[in-house]
Amino acid sequence: MFGLAGKWKLKKSDRLGRLAASIEALRDSDQTALEDSIRVDRLRVRGAVELHELCATFARELNCRLSEPAVSLDPPTYAAASYSDNGPGLFQLNLRGRLLQIEFEALEELSSTEDFRRPYVMRGAVRSFNQRLLDRSTVHEHGLFYCPKGADAIWYYFDARSYRNGKLNVDFLVKEMEKLL
Repeated sequence: MFGLAGKWKLKKSDRLGRLAASIEALRDSDQTALEDSIRVDRLRVRGAVELHELCATFARELNCRLSEPAVSLDPPTYAAASYSDNGPGLFQLNLRGRLLQIEFEALEELSSTEDFRRPYVMRGAVRSFNQRLLDRSTVHEHGLFYCPKGADAIWYYFDARSYRNGKLNVDFLVKEMEKLL
């Protein structure tokens, strides 16, 4: 075939080839997106468990240094099966009415940098208060962000008033509880 009909037939076969290549590339990108989603889901479950372990370590180590155990953790145990993406999770450390509440939740998207400079897959807050602070309508709050780093992830705290941030650890919880005494 010559002329317009020949060009049209060549163009048609090229279009089919391009469409086939696009579909193949789409399959690869869908597979990558699925793998990323599975990896982030596993990170989130691990993040919730790590957060509870940190709270349990704080309560256990402080109670070991007291003549009578005074710090309670609610819930006292937490397993990977307890985690749910459907809403926020809450852990509470109670020292005779002085409370540290640790709230956390998954993002709707896989990750974000909207509220923290590092990409994070979960966010939350540490709130500390006692009756004296509640009487003044005051609750101290720090943001929490679970940030992937390679195959692992790290919990960071962020104080929006001072822009102070760092790794969430037992020392941070100690400082927050000290403010309530």
